[in-house]
Amino acid sequence: MKNNVTITPTNLVDEFCKEYESRNGKFLLFDLANANENANTKVLKFLLQYSTQQFLNSFLNRIGLPKPNGPVSITDQEKAIGPTTTGFIDLYIQYGDVHIIIENKIYGAGDTEKQLARYIATVNGVSNKDFDVWYANPSVCKNTHVVYLTADGTKEPSDDSLPEELKSLITYYAINYNDDILPWLEEDVMPNIPYADDGMMIAGVRQYIAFLKQLLTSESSDVVNAFVEWLNGNDVDNYYSLLGVINPKIKYEPENVIKSLRKQLGARAEAIFSGDVEGEWVLHFTPSFILLYKKSWAALDTRKYSIPSLYLYAGSTDYFLKNKCLSTLTLGVDHLSPSMKVKFPDLKFGNHDKSVAFELIKNPDSIPCSDINNQDARKDFYKKVVKKVQPVVKAIDNDVVSALLASDTPVTPDKILEEVVTAYQEGSLNPQD
Repeated sequence: MKNNVTITPTNLVDEFCKEYESRNGKFLLFDLANANENANTKVLKFLLQYSTQQFLNSFLNRIGLPKPNGPVSITDQEKAIGPTTTGFIDLYIQYGDVHIIIENKIYGAGDTEKQLARYIATVNGVSNKDFDVWYANPSVCKNTHVVYLTADGTKEPSDDSLPEELKSLITYYAINYNDDILPWLEEDVMPNIPYADDGMMIAGVRQYIAFLKQLLTSESSDVVNAFVEWLNGNDVDNYYSLLGVINPKIKYEPENVIKSLRKQLGARAEAIFSGDVEGEWVLHFTPSFILLYKKSWAALDTRKYSIPSLYLYAGSTDYFLKNKCLSTLTLGVDHLSPSMKVKFPDLKFGNHDKSVAFELIKNPDSIPCSDINNQDARKDFYKKVVKKVQPVVKAIDNDVVSALLASDTPVTPDKILEEVVTAYQEGSLNPQD
């Protein structure tokens, strides 16, 4: 810190916002407007439509899409067909026989029911009455390209949204703001805006770049670094007090700046609390939840839509920090389709569909942690949890995962969850074993 200010929970927000202003200026329209997904899409659309097709061509070139040699149509919020005839294609680019669907997931929203499939059907002229038949057995598509645009590349479409059979008929591109959009803006767009003609546009693009960098936390914060030093490494009590300072009720600073502060602090907390427990068990801590999972499960990502999202979910982090133990331990899967919620109405889905309502540990409060501030004590606590859940996990591995991988059945999160829940309900996965 240049001014040698001690950063504590009392002045953290003010000092972080001062730092942000010193780097990016005080008047940032994207922050003040709290730009949503649609606003980000409209910025992208404007740049792709700008002037001669220079920015569009450089954008397509970075992705690997064919360049147009004639008129181009770019529309946003294109109405989509489907079971409920709801939803809109974020950005639709069409030229010649080329159809490009851009789905913007900058804030990580989940896919809606059959979302990308409905968009593909729309641009291929499938009628609403024919959609269900087409979805069950998709025919050859026109020259269709789907661009799935996320914040950092860690999110993928659900299998319900883009089934493997349909995906094989189109060209799919996974791009993200951090690795693709930011370099495009800085290297292709900014240097090629004629200042004399469009000084205001240069200012706008500069502001948008600053907004994205802050949103994606690609710039390290000296204020956060100083605060972590003040926490003295592993001081959970001080970290917990911090969570009360950074709360949704803060109204006097732009929401996106506060979100960025939360994200940076969360990343630093991960570095303190997360790590290998023993063998192939991993503990992953965030300010919102705690994951305890097996590396071998995550490695199954080699089969598309398998289990990087199958994991153990450890109750409430607040309870964990305050009482030094787990409040509950349940099994969950990410990116569940709406049909799964219909199929299992008694299960409680929440926290982005991560929590599945059956316990793998009974009376978890009986597993204490002697000192949550001490890394060795935490590891000992995690090992006790691992030992407690191993019988159930072993049964899941042997009876469900191995059987699915050995079969010709597509390994999807929905299929895994269905098999696990069925086995649990039949009593073969007994948490008291």
